Amino acid sequence: MKNMRQIKTLILSFFFASAYALQAIAADVATFEQSKPLKIALVNFKTCVEKSKVGQKEQVGFDGMKKQMETIMIEKEKTLSDVSAKFNDMDYLDSLSPEAEADLKHKYRSLSQEYQQQQNQFYQTLSQANVAIVQKLTQDVTKACEKAAKTHGIDLIINEEAAFYNTSAVDISQIIIKIMDETFTNDNSEKEQAAAAPAPTPAVDVKK
Repeated sequence: MKNMRQIKTLILSFFFASAYALQAIAADVATFEQSKPLKIALVNFKTCVEKSKVGQKEQVGFDGMKKQMETIMIEKEKTLSDVSAKFNDMDYLDSLSPEAEADLKHKYRSLSQEYQQQQNQFYQTLSQANVAIVQKLTQDVTKACEKAAKTHGIDLIINEEAAFYNTSAVDISQIIIKIMDETFTNDNSEKEQAAAAPAPTPAVDVKK
């Protein structure tokens, strides 16, 4: 009986010693994990927008919209200037009847109001388009950063504008641009395949 009690005591002592050792190892592992330095990278958002295929496409579209609106405004401004010039031509004004002169003034006021309204509308449209483009590109850069972080084991990626100082070694903008270009190419390829796919043949109801 005495020997059995001694064996049980040894087993319990071994059990508690093992448990304590495991706790110590776990504590050491946790300390190591906490002290492990984070892998941080930076991305230049402006570079990603200007150099990526999707960013260049969005910029071309925005410039085209802006140019089209500017062309319309130039035509409106020319028409308004032509009417305005008539008010500075005294010989022309003297040749007009009171009714014709009143019509000219009314036309000038209407054109001026229309020009101002259209100008404000164009500015608002361009502003909204710019915001939409920035939001889309921000999402594209964010998705590319998430993919890069998983691939390269990066813990934190921040915009370079938020950093007071950084070295070129932590700049992964080119990696992000490459991922964005791959995504852009794949998306376009899928769209082209979908567009080229033949339309489904309608079922033919064959009557017996």
